[in-house]
Amino acid sequence: MLDHARKGQKWVNEEFYKVLDVFGFRAVMFVEWGFRPADVKRTTERIKVPGAVVKEWVRTARQEEALALEAEAAGHRASAAEFYYRAALYYGPACGVLHVNSPRKIELYGHLIRCYEKFISLFDEAPVKRVEIPFENGKTIPGILQTVPGVKNAPCVLVVPGMDTIKEYMPSPYHNHFRRRGMATLTIDGPGQGESNVRETWVTLDNFERAGSAAIDFLEKLPEVDANRIGAYGWSMGSYWVPRIAAHDARVKAVVGAMGVYGQKDTIFKHSKPAYRANYMYMSNIHDEAAFDNMIAQMTLTPLVDKIKCPTLLAMGEFDELCPLEDAEAFFDSLKCPKELWVYENETHTFGNRLPDFYLHVVDWMSDALAGKFKAGHARRVDHAAR
Repeated sequence: MLDHARKGQKWVNEEFYKVLDVFGFRAVMFVEWGFRPADVKRTTERIKVPGAVVKEWVRTARQEEALALEAEAAGHRASAAEFYYRAALYYGPACGVLHVNSPRKIELYGHLIRCYEKFISLFDEAPVKRVEIPFENGKTIPGILQTVPGVKNAPCVLVVPGMDTIKEYMPSPYHNHFRRRGMATLTIDGPGQGESNVRETWVTLDNFERAGSAAIDFLEKLPEVDANRIGAYGWSMGSYWVPRIAAHDARVKAVVGAMGVYGQKDTIFKHSKPAYRANYMYMSNIHDEAAFDNMIAQMTLTPLVDKIKCPTLLAMGEFDELCPLEDAEAFFDSLKCPKELWVYENETHTFGNRLPDFYLHVVDWMSDALAGKFKAGHARRVDHAAR
């Protein structure tokens, strides 16, 4: 089958890397997550072939870790914290392109976790901690909890990354827009994501929503969190998972699905970069092509529309290469809850030119939604003009 045969066309990817800054397309997103612009630039400029991604991001991560050790030895606690934080982030892309639980991936993920834990131990600006959420079959879902200093009963947002991003990326503890507006956050590596992968907690057709409910069970027991004001924010494949969580669990009081993949999955898994398909096959532990096609044929939000009752925001680039705008419009039209659709003119999947203002707008929307400002019948589309 031609789509699947593309995986063997290694030369195509190599040619793209030679003429384009292929990894640099995420530069704006990386910077918003806490990667430093100069580090992104010098790292991506060294990546000339796909095979160099792991090597070069590991090189940068180790350089930051060396700086952290130096600062820590000198008693410069704040600088050491930031260097460890950057090191953890920079191990992320190296781990993310390895679609197998090889000894190399497990080793690198260990470095990522160790650096993030060192960061937490040295970071004094606000509460940040790694948590373990009880899940199925004796397993746990790993998460990062950020609460609001000195505040009890704060609203909380369950944050769900995309399929090839991780809980350490967002929100940045150094620039947490949610916390600055009085909202706690719990970011998870749900089934199939990040640290859950190396634990072999694979994603299925219906276990992500159960992981979401387990996370809410966990949040309900925290004095820092108001269990009556829990929202869910997901981007990319997270935009598919968070509406599923809301449809499954009425305790979710607001949903944002950004950089959407709401409808059919043929666009992303059959007509886009083969790496997307390879990654999700790894995440689901399905390695038979026909079985995987059967799975993605069932990955749609259409059957769940009537079960989503809370205010819901969809945000899309006009020319999203992974999800046609028509899919977002059809999903929006079918929703019967309070709803908004934001379309960013001329933007693609990653909102490259709009992320800096998008994050401010989305946390304001979430704050308003959890405050009960969107009533039954609310429906609005906003077309954001290109900048």
